Order: sequence, then C-alpha cells, then structure tokens
Amino acid sequence: MSLLALNNVTIRFGGLTAVGNLTETFEQGSLSGIIGPNGAGKTTVFNLITGVYDPTEGGITFGGRDIVPLKPYQIANVGIARTFQNIRLFGGMTVSDNIRVAFNNNAKSGLFASVMQLFNYQREEENYHKQIDHLLDMFGMLDKRNEMAKNLNYGDQRRLEIVRALACKPKLLLLDEPAAGMNPTEKQELMKLIRYIRDTFNIAIILIEHDMKVVMGICERITVIDYGHKIAVGTPEEVKSNPKVIEAYLGEPAH
Repeated sequence: MSLLALNNVTIRFGGLTAVGNLTETFEQGSLSGIIGPNGAGKTTVFNLITGVYDPTEGGITFGGRDIVPLKPYQIANVGIARTFQNIRLFGGMTVSDNIRVAFNNNAKSGLFASVMQLFNYQREEENYHKQIDHLLDMFGMLDKRNEMAKNLNYGDQRRLEIVRALACKPKLLLLDEPAAGMNPTEKQELMKLIRYIRDTFNIAIILIEHDMKVVMGICERITVIDYGHKIAVGTPEEVKSNPKVIEAYLGEPAH
C-alpha cells in the first residue's frame, strides 16, 4: 500500500480545470519531485493534499485513509507537513518559539493547567524544549535558538521553516519551492539537507521546484504536469529526454 495516493483527482475553479484526472502514488521513504511550467498546477496539488482545497472529483488517501473530508490541521495531525513558496515564519518570535508553535495541536495540558503552571504543563513544556533543542542541534542552529526569526539570513529562514515542519513528526514532508531565492552555495546545502532529512527521519519528501539542477540532483522520481495534467513520470534521466516534457518547457516539439 502506498503512503499517499491521488486517484483521478480533479479540481475546477469556475470553468477552469486547474488539475485534471491526476493519478499518482508516493511510497514511504521516497524522494520525489513535481515539476512543470509556471501555472501548471503544482502548488494546487499541494493545496489538495493538505486540505486547503477539496477536489471537485477523485480521492486522496494517506496510509490507506481517506483524507479528503479532513481539515488542514487534521491532515497535519495524521502526518503531513509542508513549507510554502513564500516563507511563513513568525518574524517577531524567536527561533525556538517558531518551532514551539508546531507542538500546539498535540498539547495535552489544557488552559487551566497552563494558567496555573501545574506540574503536567511544566513537564510537557520541558519535554518540548528538549525536542526543540535536539532538532536545532541536528540542523546546526542551536546557537540561534533565541534570535528573532526576522533577523536570520534567508537560508536559515528556509532551514527554520523545514525544522518547524519536522517538529510535527510527519510521515510526509511537502516542500514548495525550497530553493527559491537561494544562491548556488545555499542550494547545494539545501540538497544535502533534504537528503539528510529523508535518510535520518525515514520520511517521504515531495518537492516542487523550478531549479532543475536541484530537482535532477536529488529526486529519485519526478512527475511532470502541464495545464494540470500529468504528462510524464520517471527517473530524472527519463524525464529529461521525454519529448512531451521538452515541448512543455520549450513550447515546441523536440526534434
């Protein structure tokens, strides 16, 4: 059984079909990419998986469970986390507090306990801070735990957003344009980081990315969509030489 399965997924906005009859599966521990020209429907696919949009037709299962009826926070709780093309950190909060937000859905202590600073609440908070420090240490950011997120350089902000997503303990991590705005050195570091995350946490990763060097350099399997429809799927080498892919990107048939 696949970890994530999209079965003939379609979504229409008025008369526009943004994604049409998309069928695709992703396995546990896989490292996959979704590519396509601007406006192809890539981020819409992520929004469908995470419950931002409900499909007009078709189904989506995660671990065999139908997740279409679930709200975004419920989908996060079953094990799907994501980052966004535009960084969405709380700039006026510390690095540590940005990650702490990720634990809120799983907090066991109620409002009364937190107000009264009861023992269970204090113990839960101590446990969260240990987990936060452990994650920051793994990603070389422990010395930045008390810095304001807005004061981090761009690469560290991207890194923090990924760390915050991992704090949700996902089985599937969706990365939307993680290399956007990065210089070549930062992109190389990002590629190492993504491989490290997959291998260390044994989770599936799907990334949307325009930088073909990043996609071709780390993804084991790539799905190509154009105008909301899948036109190719395969290894980087297979995708690179596919005439439909070349036509979609260059606007003319490959000769």
